Amino acid sequence: MKMKEKKNPHYPWRGFFLFLGMYLITLAVQYPVTRLQAQSYLEILEDAFAYTPNQFALLALLQPLFLGIIAIYGGFRYAPRVHLHSLTSENLENTKKSTKDNKKYTLKESIPFVVLFAFGLALLNLGFDVVFQNGLPEMYQPHFSIPTISQALAHVLYDGIGQEILLRWGVMTTIIYVLSAKGQDLNRWIYIIGIVFTAVLYAFSQYNTAFAAGDFNVLLVLRILLLNGLDGILFGWLYYKFHFEAAAISHALMNVLIIFGNIFMVALF
Repeated sequence: MKMKEKKNPHYPWRGFFLFLGMYLITLAVQYPVTRLQAQSYLEILEDAFAYTPNQFALLALLQPLFLGIIAIYGGFRYAPRVHLHSLTSENLENTKKSTKDNKKYTLKESIPFVVLFAFGLALLNLGFDVVFQNGLPEMYQPHFSIPTISQALAHVLYDGIGQEILLRWGVMTTIIYVLSAKGQDLNRWIYIIGIVFTAVLYAFSQYNTAFAAGDFNVLLVLRILLLNGLDGILFGWLYYKFHFEAAAISHALMNVLIIFGNIFMVALF
Protein backbone atom coordinates (compact mmCIF):
# COMPACT_ATOMS: atom_id res chain seq x y z
CA MET A 1 0.00 0.00 0.00
CA LYS A 2 1.83 3.04 -1.31
CA MET A 3 1.27 6.25 0.57
CA LYS A 4 2.70 9.68 0.03
CA GLU A 5 4.76 11.02 2.89
CA LYS A 6 3.19 14.09 4.42
CA LYS A 7 5.35 17.05 5.20
CA ASN A 8 4.88 18.36 8.70
CA PRO A 9 4.73 22.18 8.74
CA HIS A 10 6.74 22.29 11.94
CA TYR A 11 8.32 20.00 14.47
CA PRO A 12 6.09 19.53 17.57
CA TRP A 13 8.54 20.94 20.09
CA ARG A 14 5.91 21.40 22.79
CA GLY A 15 5.16 17.69 22.75
CA PHE A 16 8.87 16.89 22.62
CA PHE A 17 9.65 18.89 25.75
CA LEU A 18 6.60 17.52 27.57
CA PHE A 19 7.70 13.94 26.87
CA LEU A 20 11.29 14.82 27.74
CA GLY A 21 10.15 16.28 31.06
CA MET A 22 8.18 13.13 31.86
CA TYR A 23 11.15 10.97 30.91
CA LEU A 24 13.52 13.00 33.11
CA ILE A 25 11.12 12.52 36.03
CA THR A 26 11.20 8.74 35.50
CA LEU A 27 15.01 8.82 35.49
CA ALA A 28 15.02 10.90 38.67
CA VAL A 29 12.84 8.38 40.54
CA GLN A 30 15.02 5.56 39.20
CA TYR A 31 18.22 7.14 40.55
CA PRO A 32 17.86 6.02 44.24
CA VAL A 33 17.21 2.44 43.12
CA THR A 34 20.16 2.49 40.73
CA ARG A 35 22.36 3.90 43.49
CA LEU A 36 21.47 1.03 45.84
CA GLN A 37 22.14 -1.48 43.05
CA ALA A 38 25.47 0.22 42.34
CA GLN A 39 26.42 0.05 46.02
CA SER A 40 25.73 -3.71 46.13
CA TYR A 41 27.56 -4.24 42.85
CA LEU A 42 30.64 -2.34 44.02
CA GLU A 43 30.70 -4.28 47.30
CA ILE A 44 30.78 -7.54 45.35
CA LEU A 45 33.56 -6.32 43.04
CA GLU A 46 35.44 -4.71 45.93
CA ASP A 47 38.34 -2.69 44.46
CA ALA A 48 37.69 -3.44 40.79
CA PHE A 49 36.24 0.07 40.22
CA ALA A 50 37.33 3.38 41.69
CA TYR A 51 33.82 4.83 41.65
CA THR A 52 31.49 5.85 44.46
CA PRO A 53 27.90 4.53 44.32
CA ASN A 54 26.69 8.01 43.29
CA GLN A 55 29.19 8.20 40.43
CA PHE A 56 28.39 4.67 39.29
CA ALA A 57 24.63 5.36 39.35
CA LEU A 58 25.01 8.60 37.39
CA LEU A 59 27.15 6.87 34.76
CA ALA A 60 24.64 4.03 34.55
CA LEU A 61 21.81 6.47 33.82
CA LEU A 62 23.70 8.43 31.14
CA GLN A 63 22.99 5.84 28.46
CA PRO A 64 19.20 5.74 28.98
CA LEU A 65 19.23 9.55 29.15
CA PHE A 66 20.86 9.98 25.74
CA LEU A 67 18.86 7.13 24.20
CA GLY A 68 15.67 8.62 25.61
CA ILE A 69 16.34 12.04 24.06
CA ILE A 70 16.95 10.41 20.66
CA ALA A 71 13.89 8.18 21.06
CA ILE A 72 11.59 11.09 21.94
CA TYR A 73 12.85 13.15 19.02
CA GLY A 74 12.42 10.24 16.62
CA GLY A 75 8.95 9.44 17.92
CA PHE A 76 7.67 12.95 17.29
CA ARG A 77 9.44 13.11 13.93
CA TYR A 78 8.16 9.82 12.56
CA ALA A 79 4.93 8.82 14.36
CA PRO A 80 2.60 11.00 12.24
CA ARG A 81 4.21 9.65 9.05
CA VAL A 82 3.44 6.03 9.96
CA HIS A 83 0.01 6.75 11.43
CA LEU A 84 0.92 6.07 15.05
CA HIS A 85 -0.67 8.31 17.62
CA SER A 86 -0.27 10.04 20.96
CA LEU A 87 -3.36 11.65 22.46
CA THR A 88 -1.17 13.94 24.55
CA SER A 89 0.82 15.18 21.57
CA GLU A 90 -2.17 15.58 19.27
CA ASN A 91 -4.18 17.53 21.87
CA LEU A 92 -1.18 19.69 22.71
CA GLU A 93 -0.43 20.45 19.07
CA ASN A 94 -4.12 20.74 18.12
CA THR A 95 -3.72 18.11 15.41
CA LYS A 96 -6.91 17.74 13.43
CA LYS A 97 -8.36 14.27 12.97
CA SER A 98 -11.38 12.94 11.15
CA THR A 99 -14.51 11.80 13.02
CA LYS A 100 -13.51 8.19 12.43
CA ASP A 101 -10.06 8.80 13.91
CA ASN A 102 -11.53 10.59 16.91
CA LYS A 103 -13.60 7.53 17.74
CA LYS A 104 -10.72 5.14 17.28
CA TYR A 105 -8.13 7.11 19.23
CA THR A 106 -10.04 8.16 22.33
CA LEU A 107 -8.84 6.86 25.68
CA LYS A 108 -12.26 5.36 26.41
CA GLU A 109 -12.04 2.92 23.49
CA SER A 110 -8.72 1.50 24.70
CA ILE A 111 -9.51 1.11 28.42
CA PRO A 112 -10.90 -2.48 28.29
CA PHE A 113 -7.75 -3.72 26.54
CA VAL A 114 -5.48 -1.64 28.77
CA VAL A 115 -6.96 -3.18 31.93
CA LEU A 116 -7.24 -6.72 30.53
CA PHE A 117 -3.62 -6.83 29.37
CA ALA A 118 -2.35 -5.31 32.63
CA PHE A 119 -4.17 -7.86 34.82
CA GLY A 120 -3.29 -10.79 32.57
CA LEU A 121 0.41 -9.97 32.34
CA ALA A 122 0.66 -9.24 36.08
CA LEU A 123 -0.84 -12.65 36.86
CA LEU A 124 1.52 -14.37 34.41
CA ASN A 125 4.60 -12.68 35.89
CA LEU A 126 3.61 -13.39 39.49
CA GLY A 127 2.44 -16.91 38.69
CA PHE A 128 5.66 -17.83 36.92
CA ASP A 129 7.74 -16.67 39.88
CA VAL A 130 5.59 -18.61 42.36
CA VAL A 131 5.55 -21.85 40.38
CA PHE A 132 9.16 -21.89 39.16
CA GLN A 133 10.96 -19.95 41.89
CA ASN A 134 12.98 -22.96 43.08
CA GLY A 135 14.36 -23.54 39.59
CA LEU A 136 15.67 -20.00 39.13
CA PRO A 137 19.25 -19.01 40.05
CA GLU A 138 19.54 -17.84 43.64
CA MET A 139 20.17 -14.20 42.76
CA TYR A 140 17.05 -14.17 40.56
CA GLN A 141 14.70 -16.04 42.85
CA PRO A 142 11.73 -13.83 43.73
CA HIS A 143 11.85 -12.40 47.22
CA PHE A 144 8.29 -11.26 47.80
CA SER A 145 8.54 -8.16 49.96
CA ILE A 146 6.92 -4.79 50.46
CA PRO A 147 8.85 -2.31 48.31
CA THR A 148 10.03 1.04 49.56
CA ILE A 149 8.38 4.16 48.19
CA SER A 150 11.36 4.83 45.90
CA GLN A 151 11.32 1.26 44.59
CA ALA A 152 7.58 1.40 43.93
CA LEU A 153 7.82 4.75 42.13
CA ALA A 154 10.73 3.54 40.00
CA HIS A 155 8.89 0.33 39.11
CA VAL A 156 5.76 2.19 38.01
CA LEU A 157 7.27 5.30 36.42
CA TYR A 158 10.65 4.27 35.01
CA ASP A 159 9.99 0.58 34.32
CA GLY A 160 6.52 1.44 33.05
CA ILE A 161 6.19 4.86 31.43
CA GLY A 162 9.91 5.49 30.85
CA GLN A 163 10.40 2.20 29.03
CA GLU A 164 7.37 2.84 26.85
CA ILE A 165 8.74 6.24 25.83
CA LEU A 166 12.07 4.67 24.95
CA LEU A 167 10.86 1.45 23.31
CA ARG A 168 7.43 2.02 21.80
CA TRP A 169 7.46 5.77 21.13
CA GLY A 170 11.09 5.81 20.01
CA VAL A 171 12.36 2.43 18.80
CA MET A 172 9.15 0.89 17.44
CA THR A 173 8.10 4.08 15.65
CA THR A 174 11.52 4.48 14.02
CA ILE A 175 11.70 0.82 12.92
CA ILE A 176 8.29 1.05 11.26
CA TYR A 177 9.28 4.31 9.58
CA VAL A 178 12.47 2.81 8.16
CA LEU A 179 10.91 -0.50 7.05
CA SER A 180 8.00 1.28 5.37
CA ALA A 181 10.30 3.40 3.19
CA LYS A 182 9.70 6.53 5.25
CA GLY A 183 6.00 5.82 5.65
CA GLN A 184 5.31 5.40 1.94
CA ASP A 185 4.79 1.62 1.90
CA LEU A 186 2.84 0.81 5.04
CA ASN A 187 1.13 -2.54 5.50
CA ARG A 188 0.14 -4.84 8.36
CA TRP A 189 3.36 -6.86 8.20
CA ILE A 190 5.49 -3.75 8.68
CA TYR A 191 3.67 -3.03 11.92
CA ILE A 192 3.92 -6.66 13.06
CA ILE A 193 7.68 -6.70 12.43
CA GLY A 194 8.09 -3.41 14.30
CA ILE A 195 6.08 -4.67 17.28
CA VAL A 196 7.85 -8.04 17.51
CA PHE A 197 11.35 -6.71 16.84
CA THR A 198 11.04 -4.09 19.59
CA ALA A 199 9.73 -6.69 22.06
CA VAL A 200 12.52 -9.17 21.23
CA LEU A 201 15.15 -6.43 21.40
CA TYR A 202 14.10 -5.54 24.94
CA ALA A 203 13.88 -9.21 25.95
CA PHE A 204 17.42 -9.90 24.72
CA SER A 205 18.72 -6.80 26.51
CA GLN A 206 17.31 -8.27 29.72
CA TYR A 207 18.88 -11.63 28.81
CA ASN A 208 22.34 -10.09 28.42
CA THR A 209 22.06 -8.23 31.72
CA ALA A 210 20.86 -11.31 33.57
CA PHE A 211 23.60 -13.63 32.36
CA ALA A 212 26.49 -11.18 32.57
CA ALA A 213 26.99 -12.24 36.19
CA GLY A 214 25.59 -15.77 36.22
CA ASP A 215 25.42 -19.18 34.59
CA PHE A 216 22.99 -20.30 31.91
CA ASN A 217 19.56 -21.27 33.24
CA VAL A 218 16.71 -22.48 31.02
CA LEU A 219 13.92 -21.22 33.27
CA LEU A 220 15.49 -17.78 33.50
CA VAL A 221 15.78 -17.65 29.70
CA LEU A 222 12.11 -18.63 29.37
CA ARG A 223 11.08 -16.04 31.93
CA ILE A 224 12.96 -13.21 30.28
CA LEU A 225 12.29 -14.03 26.64
CA LEU A 226 8.73 -15.33 27.02
CA LEU A 227 7.31 -12.94 29.61
CA ASN A 228 9.26 -9.81 28.62
CA GLY A 229 8.68 -10.62 24.97
CA LEU A 230 4.94 -11.11 25.49
CA ASP A 231 4.73 -7.88 27.50
CA GLY A 232 6.37 -5.99 24.66
CA ILE A 233 4.18 -7.51 21.95
CA LEU A 234 0.93 -6.68 23.77
CA PHE A 235 2.02 -3.15 24.68
CA GLY A 236 3.18 -2.65 21.09
CA TRP A 237 -0.23 -3.79 19.82
CA LEU A 238 -1.92 -1.25 22.10
CA TYR A 239 0.27 1.50 20.66
CA TYR A 240 -0.46 0.38 17.10
CA LYS A 241 -4.19 -0.22 17.58
CA PHE A 242 -4.96 2.81 19.74
CA HIS A 243 -2.26 5.23 20.88
CA PHE A 244 0.91 5.56 22.93
CA GLU A 245 -0.99 6.38 26.12
CA ALA A 246 -2.75 3.00 26.01
CA ALA A 247 0.60 1.18 26.05
CA ALA A 248 2.09 3.41 28.77
CA ILE A 249 -0.95 3.21 31.07
CA SER A 250 -1.23 -0.57 30.66
CA HIS A 251 2.48 -1.07 31.43
CA ALA A 252 2.34 1.19 34.48
CA LEU A 253 -0.86 -0.50 35.70
CA MET A 254 0.72 -3.94 35.28
CA ASN A 255 3.63 -2.86 37.48
CA VAL A 256 1.23 -1.45 40.10
CA LEU A 257 -0.58 -4.80 40.17
CA ILE A 258 2.72 -6.68 40.53
CA ILE A 259 3.60 -4.47 43.51
CA PHE A 260 0.25 -5.26 45.15
CA GLY A 261 0.79 -8.91 44.29
CA ASN A 262 4.08 -8.85 46.18
CA ILE A 263 2.39 -7.23 49.17
CA PHE A 264 -0.33 -9.88 49.05
CA MET A 265 2.30 -12.67 49.00
CA VAL A 266 3.97 -11.18 52.08
CA ALA A 267 0.64 -11.00 53.92
CA LEU A 268 -0.30 -14.53 52.82
CA PHE A 269 2.95 -16.28 53.67
